[in-house]
Amino acid sequence: MISRLALLLVSAAVLAGCASAPLVETQVSAAVPANVTVYRLLETEEPTEADRAATEAVRQALAARGWREVDDKAAWRVETAYAVRPQKTGVFTDDDARRGEWTDAPRLPQWWSQSRQMHSLTVILTGPGDEAGVYRASAVAVLGRRQAENAPSLLAEAAVETLGAN
Repeated sequence: MISRLALLLVSAAVLAGCASAPLVETQVSAAVPANVTVYRLLETEEPTEADRAATEAVRQALAARGWREVDDKAAWRVETAYAVRPQKTGVFTDDDARRGEWTDAPRLPQWWSQSRQMHSLTVILTGPGDEAGVYRASAVAVLGRRQAENAPSLLAEAAVETLGAN
């Protein structure tokens, strides 16, 4: 009787853990000045379907915060970098890698999350015209197959939110 109860409690705990919202870790280089609300979005020359989804999710997250997209070369430039990797790979941007720093270090997955993958989105904001200054916000989450379709919007919301955080 006790073993059945224990098995039931363990099963309920595992199912509750599977149903919980994914943990999204964010990192930001610095808060973007409050007066920045106009931008132009730069896209890669040959974007993949995932790149397009991430770019659109960032566009929507910025619009939800009152930012306006323009086609002006003097506007702030926004670029996105979206990647899906095995958990053992880790995440870094080119700038981080040059300094030997990880955005998210490689990790060995637990047996119950072997099939999950690491999804990462980096939003790079560069000052208008010749103005110096680059702001980077990244969001990383380890997600299962069922959660993967919502990854771009989940990560875009988290990354864009941190751009304005102090």
